[in-house]
Amino acid sequence: MDRSPLHHVPLPSLLVGIVLTCLLAVLFRPRRRYPPGPKGLPVIGNIFDMPRKHAWVENRDIALDYGSDVIHYEVLGTHFVVLNSAASVQDLLEKRSSVYSDRHETVMINELTGWGRAIPFMQHNDEWREHRKLIQQDFRPTRASQYNPQQTKAVRRLLLSLLDSPHYFEEHLRFMANATILDVLYALDVDPDDPLITTVDEALGALMKISSSVFIVDIFPVLARLPSWLPGAGFKRQAARWKTFVEAMFDQPYARYKESTLTEASRPCFAANLLPTFDAAADSAGREEVFKTLAGTAFVGTSDTIPATLSAFVLAMTIFPEAQVAAQEELDKLLDMKRLPEIQDREALPQVTAIVYEALRWHPAGPMVLPHRLTTDDEYRGYHLPAGTVVFGNAWAILHDEHAYPNPEQFNPARWLTAAGTLRADMPCPTAGFGFGRRICPGRHFALDVLWLAIAHVLAVLRVERARDADGNEVVPQARFTPWLISTPEPFQCEFRPRFEGAEILIRSGAASD
Repeated sequence: MDRSPLHHVPLPSLLVGIVLTCLLAVLFRPRRRYPPGPKGLPVIGNIFDMPRKHAWVENRDIALDYGSDVIHYEVLGTHFVVLNSAASVQDLLEKRSSVYSDRHETVMINELTGWGRAIPFMQHNDEWREHRKLIQQDFRPTRASQYNPQQTKAVRRLLLSLLDSPHYFEEHLRFMANATILDVLYALDVDPDDPLITTVDEALGALMKISSSVFIVDIFPVLARLPSWLPGAGFKRQAARWKTFVEAMFDQPYARYKESTLTEASRPCFAANLLPTFDAAADSAGREEVFKTLAGTAFVGTSDTIPATLSAFVLAMTIFPEAQVAAQEELDKLLDMKRLPEIQDREALPQVTAIVYEALRWHPAGPMVLPHRLTTDDEYRGYHLPAGTVVFGNAWAILHDEHAYPNPEQFNPARWLTAAGTLRADMPCPTAGFGFGRRICPGRHFALDVLWLAIAHVLAVLRVERARDADGNEVVPQARFTPWLISTPEPFQCEFRPRFEGAEILIRSGAASD
């Protein structure tokens, strides 16, 4: 039998040769002009320079240091580019979206924990296009409004929770978002202690932990082949546990929906609208898996982003209490303190809409959003961007650009309004936190409706106030946020109080009638 010429080479010598070959390839590769960024070390590059916490702030600061809105890192041969301006995002992620719409895969998300089946983590291919097309059927602007009644019902129940137990407002915001999406997707009514709520929270909590951590298997993918019992393979055991949460989030709500349709007529919902449109000749199990993927994706887009934005709104009202006054006067004039707002009131309430816009700008729930991946070599401003480059759009930096938004750290709804009190036509809704280009969140119109309804209702009947310490002094919280994929305010205290006599009656009657 013929043997390879390497057969007689000692293994240590072979390994040294491989390492030297790789090292020489790195040291003597053609020099390219990349965007500015920290100077890396040989072979490992910028592995110690990549921002770890609050990356949106650190990347903005690095961009300012280098005088460039586009910055570059390289780690173990992988190129990373961060776009810190609206102009660079528009040029690349929007205008060149045909080659900037792929996703950067990680072993932990795409392979080990089951998140790879969700649309945000899919590759830019025919499967992704088909799934996105299906979900857009029901969540495009002209269709998303069909779910306003379910949204309004959940928001009015939220008011009652804020009135009765205001100190648990963060839990109330999360439950409202989860209850809304379960109702809209599957026509399911749930309580805070429903197992489905726990299932969704566990799955999304796992995603936040994964996205805020660095796993060795994502640096050395070959480690994914290790047996889970092997010392050092604890990441596989943890991934297996997280995968059970993720699979439950995709499977359990659908199973509950199927059970409910056997005993009662289904109310209008995403499942009732979409499932009958599937090709009846197609494989039944395959159709179900596609639908569960679509529905599970909707959880990713709403269950964390909506409460994160609403928590930022509450924090802003606590730090800047004067910001709620103009909107409350506008609400009182329209509603006469005799009814709760409806989605149809939006055009008549520009002050409320300005607060929604400012909440989205002041701290976007997705400050760095998910990265794109370049599929072919490209040139931009004389810089070389190789195929495979991982490209981040820094939504937070864009929405804190001092030229576009003077004094960006201030919560100032008036920036969105003309002198006459109408919305400025030259400043559209700040949707950067929903993503860019072909990867922008398809459910953003649905989310914007929920945010507007929730903020309008809170401002209409409640006043957000600062908590007081044991001596009766106001406690002013700090604007501090978690360093996660979906960033929320760090825990803080505040109070919710009825604004006028009769507000409590409106709240209780609204929750009961819906």
